[in-house]
Amino acid sequence: MKSFFRIKTKFKVCCLFIVIIVLVLLNNLRERKSINRLDHSISAIYQDRLLPATYLYGIANHLYEQRLMGSDGHPAAIDSLVTVYERTYLTPDEKKQWVSFKDHLARYRATAAAGDTLAMMREFQLTINNLNALSSIQIGEGKLLQTDSKSIVSGSTLSSKLELTLLIILGVLAIVLLGLTEKAFNPAEHQSLN
Repeated sequence: MKSFFRIKTKFKVCCLFIVIIVLVLLNNLRERKSINRLDHSISAIYQDRLLPATYLYGIANHLYEQRLMGSDGHPAAIDSLVTVYERTYLTPDEKKQWVSFKDHLARYRATAAAGDTLAMMREFQLTINNLNALSSIQIGEGKLLQTDSKSIVSGSTLSSKLELTLLIILGVLAIVLLGLTEKAFNPAEHQSLN
């Protein structure tokens, strides 16, 4: 009977240790997923927001230079930036604005080739308006990614605190168990002393 109580008490302590270890491991897996999400979010800020914003600026810059100085090399540079921009991730709003931009750019080029100055100026302004709208979308999407990144970081901070608390509990239990004598695991012996 004495060995039964000893095994029962040790079993409870062992189960508690296993539960804490499993919780720490699950928390660790969750943190790894959060780190992967954060990595994706940071990459998206650079790949799909910062670089495309730079491409949009380059397109606008070439359009203004072309308008002021003529078309020496600017159409090819614009076409190159258009091709690179189209390889990035576009939200549905961006796709809509992008289609409109390309339509106005084609009309701008056609009216410039035809020599219709008034229509060319109107299409130029509409093209620039599309670029400005695309830039605004870039800013909005960048803010969403930033908010997502902040929530991932705050969740990881909370998760780390939980993990640290569980490890402290595990350490305290280990110290308490080391300090206990064999008689502490055998409550049946204490009852027989009465």
